[in-house]
Amino acid sequence: MTDSEFSDPLCLELETKLSFEESSDLGDHYEPHTSEPITVPFKNLDQVLLWKPGEDDFNVAMHPLAQKAEITDDPLTLVCHDMMGGYIDDRFVQGVPKMDCYCFYHWHYLDYFIYFSHHFVTIPPPCWTNAAHKNGVPMLGTIITEWKDGAARCQEVFQSEAAFTVFANKLVEMTTYYNFDGWLVNIENPIKPHHMPQLVDFVKYLTQRMHQAKPGSKVIWYDSVIQDGSLKWQDMLNYQNSMFFDGSDGIFLNYTWNEQKLTSSVQNAASRRQDVYVGLDVFGRNCFGGGGWNSDKAMEVIRDKKLSAAIFAPGWVYECLPKENFHDNQNKFWEEKLHRFFHPRAISSLPFISNFCQGYGKKGFRFGKEIMCKEWCNLSAQLVQPSYNNHQFKGTSSTQRMEHSLEDGCNGGGCMQLSGDVTQGEVQSFKLFHTAIGVHHPLLISFSTKQDGQADGCLVLELSSGFKIVLWSDIDKETAENQVVTPYGVHQSAPLQVTCLPDALQGENVKVFGPLVGTSHKSLEDLTLGMDSDSVNYNGWSNRYYFLPEAVFPADEKVSLIGVACYTTNTARSSYSLLVGEVRICDPSALAVASEQVSDLSCTNISWHQGPKALENSQGLTTFCGTLSWKYQSTALYFDVFCSGIEKHPNKPLSISKNEKVFVGRAYCQRFRVCHLVVASGNAPITWYVQPTSEAGMASPFSNMSRIKVIPKQ
Repeated sequence: MTDSEFSDPLCLELETKLSFEESSDLGDHYEPHTSEPITVPFKNLDQVLLWKPGEDDFNVAMHPLAQKAEITDDPLTLVCHDMMGGYIDDRFVQGVPKMDCYCFYHWHYLDYFIYFSHHFVTIPPPCWTNAAHKNGVPMLGTIITEWKDGAARCQEVFQSEAAFTVFANKLVEMTTYYNFDGWLVNIENPIKPHHMPQLVDFVKYLTQRMHQAKPGSKVIWYDSVIQDGSLKWQDMLNYQNSMFFDGSDGIFLNYTWNEQKLTSSVQNAASRRQDVYVGLDVFGRNCFGGGGWNSDKAMEVIRDKKLSAAIFAPGWVYECLPKENFHDNQNKFWEEKLHRFFHPRAISSLPFISNFCQGYGKKGFRFGKEIMCKEWCNLSAQLVQPSYNNHQFKGTSSTQRMEHSLEDGCNGGGCMQLSGDVTQGEVQSFKLFHTAIGVHHPLLISFSTKQDGQADGCLVLELSSGFKIVLWSDIDKETAENQVVTPYGVHQSAPLQVTCLPDALQGENVKVFGPLVGTSHKSLEDLTLGMDSDSVNYNGWSNRYYFLPEAVFPADEKVSLIGVACYTTNTARSSYSLLVGEVRICDPSALAVASEQVSDLSCTNISWHQGPKALENSQGLTTFCGTLSWKYQSTALYFDVFCSGIEKHPNKPLSISKNEKVFVGRAYCQRFRVCHLVVASGNAPITWYVQPTSEAGMASPFSNMSRIKVIPKQ
């Protein structure tokens, strides 16, 4: 990307004094040596009471909660994440340059997620909230008091109604500001008897205020203190702790239960059986079944009683087993040992977008091109994860497999690899996503693949009635361009005869549509990329677009499943490998914000430092630190940050021209911290650019990105 590719919009200029500093210590919310933004908990009451919104914008989770199908009477599943005290690699808001971190991506099994630590008030790192929200899972923080310090803190908070009201109001304000969805209240120290009425009222007040401030939020009580203020875990719901259950959205039972206690809990919960979350400690500390690989034994009893489950510390697979086998062990734990106990609810909201990134990678991809040649991990990069895995092929003689691959990708850190063997007329079908998307307007759909030449794939939408819509891979230009031109400036997708499909896909309940071609395809491609698509090298990836009018879908139908059918034109049986890079479904009205740029771009907290000693030939080099911030009126998927005026690529081991615009990083909030970027010494200016990508996956025009020039002065 060079200067000639850009128009010359108004560029803000900022002069800054070039003076060298040893460090850029900006306070508790930044790592002191590198100045990277981090998430920190609140360790005492004063920190909570003195907190004000707006002082910690890096930790605001950006993504709204995706909607799921309505909750039925099925028992729910909650995960309480306790990982080595919390706030380890995940505390770095902008990610870390390694991939052997703990990641979670089995969100489709969960109804709630709690980020837990042993600090007084635990704020979930925004990467966890972003990942959970994109997968439709509400995120809860933790309030915990323990031991003598906890007892003293409780005396302050629960000494009066006025005291606990101020505390509760701060907690509500935090959830609203940081964009998470509620609290686990965990009081694990004795409470003075005369403070018990205030504690009970606090739980009730916090729950009511949360519901008012954030409809759908939850406050869950941990089974600990009982009615007389004693710390006595009950392992059940009974008269000793029912006052907390009555005043909140649910109770998280301690782990040392037995079947008789669960039976009593069912009776005591009456119509609120679903709100009883039975604790399962994966570390197996006095837990029924012993935890670990035997966690299914406890789950079997919990589900036999039709109670909800609270799975505590599933990071056991990372902490206690070989790190090099982490992903295999995590998949074994969730997909082989526990999957039969879950009642997944389907995502129902649009836009629906997945690039199959799990929040880490060996490298980073953008439009099929490697833009980062180093390992990384940032859960904020996760998008919707598949609802299905290779269990769908069990009991068959099929050779097909679906695997997450880190070797290639469209956007993010990887893609889905579909493989098997097939001959002409056959198909191999892969279920990807269980959904419940209602259709009340046209649908704009895109599908990105990379094939090995042996087989291709088409997207298949199954409706709630069993009807199928096949989005075929090919069409003649004349048929495609004879269709109605929509108000959005592109053609509708042409209906095709089912006879164009392989025999195995044909049927009376199938409708087939062809992809957009010509100017319709190019205009959508340009909007997606934010630039002239003719200038982009996709490295073998191809994108198809479809525009389906609302009339295609019968009234009250929902898209219940998104899958891929792989096929070949070869007459001989062929082994194939098809990469799927992205699936996207949105309301075409999302096109209206595709060109929106960020505004009020600024650069603050600037500092200059001597060249890094670890870098060869560091003499004559300087490093730059600064905070870019901006405003964006709509909801973004992410913001890409570029710069020009430097000579060493920040993400690749190569030198570059000062005129070249290079990718520096991706932000998941409306700010980005540049940390020790290597620049040439002297007064050469650095120009910063920010490109938003809308929540429907469309990048703003690259040619007129908002930018600011930082000019160092002696």
